[in-house]
Amino acid sequence: MPDDARHVFWSRTKRLTLWLLAAWLSVSLAVPWFARELDHVQVFGFPAGHWLAAQGAMLLFLAVIVVYVVVMERLEARYLEAVNAEDPKPDAESA
Repeated sequence: MPDDARHVFWSRTKRLTLWLLAAWLSVSLAVPWFARELDHVQVFGFPAGHWLAAQGAMLLFLAVIVVYVVVMERLEARYLEAVNAEDPKPDAESA
């Protein structure tokens, strides 16, 4: 297994995870913190603070999961391409 490809893969995975955890934390802390101020704004007939806490935060959490899945699929595909390019499997005829 090539060390360069492994290092790049894990550094990008860690960076992605940290960014998404920061997004999750900011949503988790910001919505309750500003809920009273947001209650003066109406969204679909409900106070914005209530709407964000009940619906918006859940949608943002789902977006974090979708982003993680899509980006990790791309990273894994690149990693597998790098591994296969550096270490091709021998043919069955040569064995």
